[in-house]
Amino acid sequence: MDERKKGQKKGILIGILVLILLLIGGGAAALIFLKLPEKGYEEYAVQKEQYYVEYSEDYDYWDVITVEYPVLSGIDQEIQEQLNQLLYDTAIDRVNYWHLFPSDEVKAFQEEHFSIFASDVNCDIPFHSQYLLCADFKEYYSAGNPVWMTNGTERALTLDLMTGERYELSDILEVNKELIAQWDRSMSDELGEEYADDEMLEYVLSWFLQNNEEINEKYVCNPFFYVTEDQNFVIGVSLDPILEYAYTGEPLNRSYYAELTLEEIEPFQKESEFWNKYEKSVAAGEILPCKDKKENIWLGENAGIWDWEY
Repeated sequence: MDERKKGQKKGILIGILVLILLLIGGGAAALIFLKLPEKGYEEYAVQKEQYYVEYSEDYDYWDVITVEYPVLSGIDQEIQEQLNQLLYDTAIDRVNYWHLFPSDEVKAFQEEHFSIFASDVNCDIPFHSQYLLCADFKEYYSAGNPVWMTNGTERALTLDLMTGERYELSDILEVNKELIAQWDRSMSDELGEEYADDEMLEYVLSWFLQNNEEINEKYVCNPFFYVTEDQNFVIGVSLDPILEYAYTGEPLNRSYYAELTLEEIEPFQKESEFWNKYEKSVAAGEILPCKDKKENIWLGENAGIWDWEY
């Protein structure tokens, strides 16, 4: 082989070696890039809005509805639309069930018992970071009479702004009897009550696990959690009544919750991307109050129902 061919072969080998090194280096760089935490969204906004109806002529019975819900802007458009729909649907959940989109079974119950439908939902955004957003919805609603059929309930969302994922309580914690015992101790200490016994703990656990057939025939059990401004955890469950179980005799709150610290729930943590983003979270985004917010004339803060003598 002459010197010229030797030089060409050597050049080809060097070129291949350089290409291999570049591919290896590029792959390593890509891996490093993927492992780096995403920056997240620092400048986004949450504008509170209100769905408002009073004495509509579209129904055979009067209705007074004031549902506050958050509208997110300033993040990826597709994820933004997805989360805004979820936020709205969560806010108006009981209104849809009882009033706007009732099943045939609910309609039959309405025809017999309904006179006035009222719902008052207030929304809070207790935690908002570059990665995570929490929304808490507290509601009083009347399933027919704003004195004798008024129920209190609560729902909450913890959302990933980067992926659009909704984190359920069971996604981040092992929901077992030991967790419910810790939850009960926190709630009982706050209320000054005695701790629950083993039988009651098993009963309450069945609400969180939604596996109690007797309860499920009467109520829709909704476990929820959200992060507070101090990065503690509010964990709760609401029992939303089905049909005739909405009768209360007087306004009744059917939500049960307790605030726990990270240290208290640490033994129950599950593998989840939530914890990675929670640990790196700092305050971000802007929360804007609802403009011209209406007060519910039946169930609002200053409504006469709360002065009614039962």
